[in-house]
Amino acid sequence: MKFILLICSVLLSSQAFAHQDHALGESHIAYHIAFYALLALVVFKGVSWLKAKKINQKKD
Repeated sequence: MKFILLICSVLLSSQAFAHQDHALGESHIAYHIAFYALLALVVFKGVSWLKAKKINQKKD
């Protein structure tokens, strides 16, 4: 559980780090696109993992 909290806090705090340096120009937007795509992938995998875990618990 501590590991999951660490991962969530790192993902959410990286959003704040993105706004410290606006010298990136147009690539700043690309960073946001990559960040949210990765975040969506992590959430999708987490939900699918929880559903699979729930199904396996019902089988036992």
